[in-house]
Amino acid sequence: MPQGLATAPRAADTRPPLVTIIVVNYNYAAFIDQCIRSVAAQDYQNIQCLVLDCASTDGSASVIETALERQSDPRFRFIKRDVNHGHLANALSVIDQIEGIFVNFLDSDDFLFPEFVSTHVRAHLNDLNSAAVSVSDQIQVDSTGQVLAGTCHWHQKWRAQDPANAWCDISNARSWLPRSPQCPDRAAAVTLSFVPAWWSSWPKDRWIWGTTSAMMFRNSIIQALAPGEAELSGYGPLNVDGYFARFGHSVGGTLVIDSTQGAYRRHGRNVWATNPVFGGQTANSVQDEPVRTSVLQGLACKVLMARYEDLIRLLGSELYYSIAWQLMSNDEFLGFATGHPSDRATWENTISSANAELPLAFAGVTRLRGLRKRLRNAAQRIWQ
Repeated sequence: MPQGLATAPRAADTRPPLVTIIVVNYNYAAFIDQCIRSVAAQDYQNIQCLVLDCASTDGSASVIETALERQSDPRFRFIKRDVNHGHLANALSVIDQIEGIFVNFLDSDDFLFPEFVSTHVRAHLNDLNSAAVSVSDQIQVDSTGQVLAGTCHWHQKWRAQDPANAWCDISNARSWLPRSPQCPDRAAAVTLSFVPAWWSSWPKDRWIWGTTSAMMFRNSIIQALAPGEAELSGYGPLNVDGYFARFGHSVGGTLVIDSTQGAYRRHGRNVWATNPVFGGQTANSVQDEPVRTSVLQGLACKVLMARYEDLIRLLGSELYYSIAWQLMSNDEFLGFATGHPSDRATWENTISSANAELPLAFAGVTRLRGLRKRLRNAAQRIWQ
């Protein structure tokens, strides 16, 4: 036997990835117990659950403590905060305690079906396309649990049927199953689509991710893109899904799982979904969604520019400038790019490459022509 062969790594020596579930709660004492029970009931055992209460005044802390005592499960930990800074800031307050490879931010008024985690892990571990984020569908229920709809209608999975889009059906991909890592099997028992990062996530009419509770992110994405206190300064309350789904997709793309794996609760006190379910693609609230998207896009752009050195090292210059192109206006891109003359070849190639993608990601070619003209003028001033 050749020396060292007996100790060579085997597939059987691998372990399924740890998944961290962060339950974010503020004044949802009526629903938090069911939420916690849904996490405990997962058929995927390798989880860490952080239950975060943010200055609730409705007795939530007592309900959480009782629920966790009943579970008596070391995988769960209760964290109490004395302040409520809003959805995104609350979640960010515990990201330094995430131990998992993958992360789910679970709103405490929602609940998961037992195969949520295993379904998402199986999708993420497919052998064709890894991604930054995965999403599955949810039913919608009212405060008592009555089912209002069999889908989250704003989750645009219908785009998979559009022949003009960039979605790829990878349902036949194999995956390293959590229950048996040495035995690859199909990554999904239903349709699994990969949406590449270059299919821009920032047009305001594109929302393919459902709700926060329906997503699973790579922790590496959360850590790399999480805004700090300085970057959040001046912003009001923001939401986890609107920021990390769009920005994370820009980096690593999205896996869309055509399967219902949880419930979104509409109880009359939702921050976002304040309208009744009317059917079709009717609005969920009276909030100005384009304005909210613009605010989150501005924050993502701020983080991208502020972390230039770190992100260009982590992502590579081509991907970095591709994301900048998606996030910025002509003038913003011109001003930023010409401030980094050492990257000239990369960002000029980004502009040239975007020409082929403009019919999908942008309206017309006017933007490209105007930007090229101004870049040529800027180049004459800078590199003569």
